[in-house]
Amino acid sequence: MLLQRAEYDAKTQRAYVEFRARHGDAVATTIFSYRTTQQLSKERLREEVVRLARHLLKRAAAAT
Repeated sequence: MLLQRAEYDAKTQRAYVEFRARHGDAVATTIFSYRTTQQLSKERLREEVVRLARHLLKRAAAAT
């Protein structure tokens, strides 16, 4: 899956990550709360949000 979009809203502490399939129209979107006590740069925060979103999608796929 290819990363299409990753956003984080610090005000609401919500992350939005969207993936698209390599071929076809399949879309996987995750919206979740994310909090951290660490001071992260914007790039590092984006990496963490994407990593967590991939983990959540793998767990959801394994649960079905």
